[in-house]
Order: sequence, then C-alpha cells, then structure tokens
Amino acid sequence: MPVGLSMIMLTADVPIGVGDVQRQLAENWPDLPATTDAEEGEDSLSLQLGESFIVMAKMPGPIPWTELEGPCATSILWRNATEEVKQHKIHWIVTVNSDLDQVGNSTLLTKATAAALAACSSAIGVYWGNATLVVPKGIFIDFAKEVLPHGAPLHIWVDFRVGKDSEKTSSGFTAGMKALGHMEFETQHSPEPPGELHKRLMGLADYVVENGPVIRDGDTVGEDAEERIRVVYSDSEFGHQGKVMRLVYEQATAKNPWWKLW
Repeated sequence: MPVGLSMIMLTADVPIGVGDVQRQLAENWPDLPATTDAEEGEDSLSLQLGESFIVMAKMPGPIPWTELEGPCATSILWRNATEEVKQHKIHWIVTVNSDLDQVGNSTLLTKATAAALAACSSAIGVYWGNATLVVPKGIFIDFAKEVLPHGAPLHIWVDFRVGKDSEKTSSGFTAGMKALGHMEFETQHSPEPPGELHKRLMGLADYVVENGPVIRDGDTVGEDAEERIRVVYSDSEFGHQGKVMRLVYEQATAKNPWWKLW
C-alpha cells in the first residue's frame, strides 16, 4: 500500500480546516468519492475518500533548511525560492494512504495538497520530498487543477536536473520517478545542449508514466533513423539507490527500437 507525503509551508500559524479542505476537493475534483469520517483536532485533520485516507498534521517549526537549501537554489518553478521559502515559520505534513498504484497515489496526494493550499491564506508553497522540489502555491494549484486532468504533472512530481559537464557535452538525471513506480533516468556526456537534454528526459519520463515499464535493458530510443541512444540498466553515478536507466549515446545500429517517428 503506497503512502505519499508532501509538506506545505506557512508564514503564519493559520489553521487548515477539514471543512475547507472537503469543499476544495468537492469543487475542483467532483469525480472523487465523497469524503467521509472527517475529523479535526487542534493540530491535525483526517478524512477518507473511498478506500483512501488523508491525514494532515501541523509541525510547529519550519522544514529544516538543510533539506530546502539545494531545492531552492536549483528551483525552476519558484523564481525567488531561497528568499521566500526562508520566511516560512511552520509546516503541515500531508499524507495519503491508499490501495492505488504509485501514480494514482501521487495524483490523490496532489489534489489533497492543492486543496489544503487553497484553504490556507498563509500557505506559500510545497516541498515535494519525493523529487526534492519546492513549488510555489499558485503554480502547484494551477498544475493540480489544469494539468492533472490531462496527464501526469511531471513538472511538480519529478526534478529534471541538467547542466553542462564539458564545453560540448551535458549531463542530467531525474529525481522522483522511483516514487511513481519507475527507475530514474540519467546520462553523462550527452552531445545535446542542456535544454534539449531536459526535453528528452521529460519526454522519456512522460512515456513510461503513461505506458508503464516498457523500456528494457538494451533498448534504444531515438526520434529519427539516424539517432541512436541505448538504454542501459546500471548503478547510478548521481547517488540514486538501486538501478537506473542510463542513456548511452552511440552511432551503432540499434536493437529493439521503441520510439520511432520515421
């Protein structure tokens, strides 16, 4: 049974009411089961949606800066993350316990988190720990309401970290795919510039989230007949636990191509 977790950052101790969360869920996602067994304590609330349980609990202090410093420094979605995140005083932990698969659980966690954000005037954003991402309040709510109905909102679920590793090559990796039931992607010495590598990693991540674990060890990916990128299951060079899908750029004839647009 997967358990999802997010953290909501608040600049002041404004309560999050269970009735307000219920109303946000019902208004924005009417396809969800009706909430039942709603309970509210001084520093917590809980409710049930079908077979899933949502629990929120207030923590009396901020999230440790040691956890947030890196995500704030590299955030793409939060322009002034370091300055603004440092202003939060307390945080709420949101957990979802369900019989759903990892993607379904993350979907429900996103909705519950967005509902709590909308219900709290002092909430400024979210720390999505599975991807070590910080996301500002408005953007998180927008993704939950506008993007999630059409597919996985990977921008708030997965960190796509890319950069130059030499004058002519780039490296990059994902963080957050494991929480969605898949291996992380990574590569080194890619001939693609960082922007193109970012698009490739996002495209591959979206493909496996949509279609399942269909990329096998030794398969090749490419957008035309000339492009050959082999996928190798290997240990991580970036500190990920377990095997990752490493992209190896090569010119050799590929076996088992799965992504062909020609």
